[in-house]
Amino acid sequence: MKRGGWRPSPLTAAVTVVVAAATVLGFALTNRSVASQNQALLKSDTTQAAEYVSTIVSSFGSALDALASGVTLTNGSPSQFEAQAKALAQGPVTMVLARKSSLGYIVSAVAGKGPVVSQPVGPDMEATLEKAGSSLIAGPVRFDGKTTTLGFAIGPPLVPSGLAIFEQLKISPFLAISATQAAPFRVLRASVYATRKPTADQLILANTRSLPLGGPTAEAPVSVGSTTWWLVATARSPLAGGFANAAPFIILGVGLLLALAIGSTVEVLVRRQRYATGLVTQREAELDASHAALMRSERLSALGEMASTIGHELRNPLAAVINAHFMVRHSLGTTVTPDVDRHLVMAERQTARAATLADNLTAFVRHRQPSPVPLELGVVVDEVLAATPPPAGIEVTVNVPPLVFQADSDQITQVLANLIVNGFQAMPDGGALHIDASARNGHIVLNIADSGNGIDVASEDRLFDPFFTTKASGTGLGLAIVSRIVDAHGGDVSLRNGATGGAVVTVRLPIESAPELVSR
Repeated sequence: MKRGGWRPSPLTAAVTVVVAAATVLGFALTNRSVASQNQALLKSDTTQAAEYVSTIVSSFGSALDALASGVTLTNGSPSQFEAQAKALAQGPVTMVLARKSSLGYIVSAVAGKGPVVSQPVGPDMEATLEKAGSSLIAGPVRFDGKTTTLGFAIGPPLVPSGLAIFEQLKISPFLAISATQAAPFRVLRASVYATRKPTADQLILANTRSLPLGGPTAEAPVSVGSTTWWLVATARSPLAGGFANAAPFIILGVGLLLALAIGSTVEVLVRRQRYATGLVTQREAELDASHAALMRSERLSALGEMASTIGHELRNPLAAVINAHFMVRHSLGTTVTPDVDRHLVMAERQTARAATLADNLTAFVRHRQPSPVPLELGVVVDEVLAATPPPAGIEVTVNVPPLVFQADSDQITQVLANLIVNGFQAMPDGGALHIDASARNGHIVLNIADSGNGIDVASEDRLFDPFFTTKASGTGLGLAIVSRIVDAHGGDVSLRNGATGGAVVTVRLPIESAPELVSR
């Protein structure tokens, strides 16, 4: 019974695909849900971080508010401003009191490193002071790759009209200050820019040097008085938790394993059902073949008994008739007329035919077991062709290599004689008979092909049955005897139509005799 190999059944493939598709869909939905949860948590933490930065930056406004009160009380006294500002301006901080003139804002007083007194302020400071008012305003930001320069300003009515205060800082944006080490930043990689679009020269603060930030990000505004900065952040690790983020992949892995397990189970069940069905079919075929063989055996047994009786009963009368023919011809001597001679010849020919039939019946019924001896196939073929030369108009070609095998010499000679004569009789108008042989898988394979009309497909299954013949004057025992002899040698014989016309008989015989034949 032919197995299905490794190719899965359509049912297995369908079940596996459905389960795998459901798994992939579950993975996609779960992964999307987890990603949304991570993004929501990232947005929340980013907003908290922005609010914290805004609170820290508001301390700069408190310092400016304190200076503004002193400037108002002293009516903008430069000396008083410098004294008060020096107490506040520590490190990289510069405090500038500017007075507006017809030429723009002029430096009135400075605390820290900065512009020169009585000189115009720079263009960046000028633009910021023009917008200064009661609310803190942030000035332009410049990051040169190492240091960020930024400033803040307030103006009237917090200070007398025509005055403004400017605070300028120079810091390293990567410096570990409290703003970037607070709780919201512990789970974030974040950076603060003066513009909404993260631009390198607008960087203010960052707790990572891996900029720009990669992966899913969130942004939130940082309020600096009347100015807005922007904080951009990404999570250091999945915010929804390790299990939640692993869940989609767990679902995917378990689902695919489940798909394989279910598919394998279905395939096993399908193959078992297929095997059982095939086994039942095989057993039914074997039973039918056994039944057919039993019926054939019973039929052959009955035919054999009948043939034995007929052959025995025909032998004595035929012998008497043959002797009578001989005595009649002997007694007539040379006085036989042509008409009488013709009748005698016809009687002798028909009597010889009946005797041959009786001999065939006896040979079919009294079959003896083979006595194997070493034979060379080419020699046997040549002997048969010498004893049975082809009729006029028939050309015989032989292509038989020197093949030696174990078989009964007389029986194999009878097989070849019957098949070669059948080939001659299939070509009454002449033709070609081709005989070839080869050795394959421990057997000799002999082919005898004629160029006659071939065989009737409707009669193909009965050609080796005894007494079945398609010839007008045949006995129907020739092929039956051939089949019995070949079967006794452990071989097989078949008959088919050739590819180019005519019939081809193929005989397969083992090169070495079967042990049971040798023992006999």
